[in-house]
Amino acid sequence: MNRAINLLLLVISFPTMAFAIIVGFDLPIEFLHTTGEQLENRELIFLGFAIVLLILILRRSASRWTGVGMTRKPERFIWCTEVGVERKKQVRMYLIIEATIAFIVAFAMYEVTTEAWLVALVYGLLGLDQLVFLLVAMPWFRVGITHKAVVVADREVKVLYFSGLRRVESHQQTIYFEYIEELQLFFPTDCIPEGKYGEFRTALETRVNRDRVYFSDKFKALS
Repeated sequence: MNRAINLLLLVISFPTMAFAIIVGFDLPIEFLHTTGEQLENRELIFLGFAIVLLILILRRSASRWTGVGMTRKPERFIWCTEVGVERKKQVRMYLIIEATIAFIVAFAMYEVTTEAWLVALVYGLLGLDQLVFLLVAMPWFRVGITHKAVVVADREVKVLYFSGLRRVESHQQTIYFEYIEELQLFFPTDCIPEGKYGEFRTALETRVNRDRVYFSDKFKALS
């Protein structure tokens, strides 16, 4: 979910920034026979971009907070552990980078044209959301196993259900869950702390039908 929303945010950001540049530098718009500053309804266009961006940001934020809320209480799980130290460091770096970029874009948009103030405000909220999530939710970053799925909650939230599962394997620092109809879900191996792989595998074995689900040798070798 978060990956799709991040992609949409990126797709929407390009025309938003392009429009701000056109208005801010009064560039010609040939097919409309006008220029950026003379274009009518500029405020409404900026408002439209801001609303779309805000909806996407709120959707992603709600998904994140709901996900970490699931792992906030470990007693709800059959097995649960905090995300590995290295993974936490990586997530922290990503969130700080994303927040920094959001603040830079917000500042740049406002500097190019003050008419984009609402869009700049939305990007500022995006950066603030990243930092708040980092400071508040990091203690809740966990990997857990329920009766129906594996839940991985850190920068993104992933739910890997057992229904239809046919194969579990490890390859290039990633654990893959392969399902019928060629569906494949995955999460980084370092989400599980070193020394906890055996516990994870044992808990997983109690929830899947080993006659139908194959564990690869590399996955079984994790320790």
